[in-house]
Amino acid sequence: MILNHGVRGSVPTYNVDTSYYGGSTPCVEIITNEAQVIFDCGTGFSKVNFSNDLPSIIIISHFHHDHIQGIPFNKTLSEKSKKIFISTALFNKDKLKQTLTNYFSPPYFPINYFNEFNNINFVDFKDLETSFKKFNFKSFKLNHPGDAFGYSLIINNNKFCYLLDNEFYDNQLSSLKDFCEGSNSVIWDGMYTENEIKTKKGWGHSSIEQGLKFAEKLDLNNLIISHHSPDRTDQQINDLIKKYSNYQIQFASENKSLKIWTE
Repeated sequence: MILNHGVRGSVPTYNVDTSYYGGSTPCVEIITNEAQVIFDCGTGFSKVNFSNDLPSIIIISHFHHDHIQGIPFNKTLSEKSKKIFISTALFNKDKLKQTLTNYFSPPYFPINYFNEFNNINFVDFKDLETSFKKFNFKSFKLNHPGDAFGYSLIINNNKFCYLLDNEFYDNQLSSLKDFCEGSNSVIWDGMYTENEIKTKKGWGHSSIEQGLKFAEKLDLNNLIISHHSPDRTDQQINDLIKKYSNYQIQFASENKSLKIWTE
């Protein structure tokens, strides 16, 4: 099961026109019988419940504000009895710890957040792959300013890919297709429409239509569009759903969970 705790890109957007699909920035939680896996820590991260007996793994795609700003606002993250593993494919555990510590300490944050707890473990991504072999974690370098990584995991012969913050170009098709081959579900960066992206070259995001073309080439049955533009209203998303009703496509919503594979 997948829980979309945050589906909005760039900045949180809370108003009457975005209340159905949600205004929190990116955070995706996958719950299996073996572990709780969280991709990114935008403002939606505050809604993740760590009060369970499962190992908890947090994987960060990159360090733009909208993907990490929710970390100190999760009430259950700091429970002393629960070990949390945080990792990224961008760099090693020491730089990961230093980057987050710098962000969540003065003058950018009231306290040095990570000095308060001893239950948070920073791990190299390659060690995460070794420690949690059953998930078969893999990473893929995305096309995004400042760099970002996408991820896949395989559990019980089911594969899921997380590809937010990627500016898709045709020369990426072959390698990205290989990375996603055999996926049951792919979360795709749909920040823009085909018309909008014409004036957004270099901003590091893809279009919904590029996702549809990619899904066709991959023979994918479950494309999930997320990282909605902060300007995209519920009605505009509903219009896009109607427009592409003949495709195997979903638009991520904070108000419902999605079944991405069979256990």
